[in-house]
Amino acid sequence: MIRLLIVLAVIIMILFILRSRAKSSSFGNSKLYRNLILIVVVAGLLFFLATSGKFLIPQLLNLIKVGLPFLTKLIGI
Repeated sequence: MIRLLIVLAVIIMILFILRSRAKSSSFGNSKLYRNLILIVVVAGLLFFLATSGKFLIPQLLNLIKVGLPFLTKLIGI
């Protein structure tokens, strides 16, 4: 996972450099690089959520299971 994060960071840095160089030449290329950066970030986040879902979802359900009795005591039901 750490390697993937490093690779995504390097790709985004390269796209930022290309975007800054494209700003001086034309307007359309800058938008293209901005969209590419956004796609890389969203794809990376989706990949991390998909691979860590087996750890993330059970932990959230466990928090809900533990937190419900405390919540009902606070509400006074």
